[in-house]
Amino acid sequence: MLEVSGLSFHYQPHVPVLTDLTFSVLDGEIVGLLGKNGVGKTTALKLILGLLPLEKGSICLGNYSLYLHPIQYKKQINYVSDSHDIYNNLTGKEYLNFIADMYEVSSETRGKNYTPLIEAFQVEKYLNSPIKKLSHGTKQKIAIIASLVNDPLLWVLDEPMMGLDVEAVQVLKELIKSRAACGKSVLFSSHILEICENLCDKIVIMQAGTIKKTIELRGNSSYILEDIYLEVVNDVPME
Repeated sequence: MLEVSGLSFHYQPHVPVLTDLTFSVLDGEIVGLLGKNGVGKTTALKLILGLLPLEKGSICLGNYSLYLHPIQYKKQINYVSDSHDIYNNLTGKEYLNFIADMYEVSSETRGKNYTPLIEAFQVEKYLNSPIKKLSHGTKQKIAIIASLVNDPLLWVLDEPMMGLDVEAVQVLKELIKSRAACGKSVLFSSHILEICENLCDKIVIMQAGTIKKTIELRGNSSYILEDIYLEVVNDVPME
């Protein structure tokens, strides 16, 4: 389980980006992070990933604290960025092996983890090409495949559907569901309400750097997510 408690962060002095951010992602739970541009969603994800320094608050995953046990914590997590932060001069195959090496995944295990994903996303023919020559969508597929090599306890995705074709979106949706079904946790940010509504067990809506509302969707079909979201982010009471 991921536990985020009292998280605060500033890029500039006296200009808070996050203020007392507190939420959790249970084992086997899919959680969607929603909010307007600039409310701190990506910053929150980067803090959870350990890509930004903790200023205030705590982040724990399973038995490990990011602050006290950073290496053990980070071995349990993996990430898909919305900006393809991958090495463009490597081939797709070289990049996949580089990520597997970073997580100390054996050749046998990486083969078992990668092969079905390469087939599902239909990228085998691109793996010997330099990443810089690949399309946006193909880069995204390779990034998604790489992010699962260590079978992470928590899978973090920032706007993961962007640039993907219809078939790849369906593959990604099924992967998210299968991760949760195996007891792993998924946390992703998105602007697509329909995807969140169909996939998520819980929705966390952010505004001005903090949690404005948490919606439990599992087993509850009474919510109209669009109405609730618009009410929260625009501070307009529903009739």
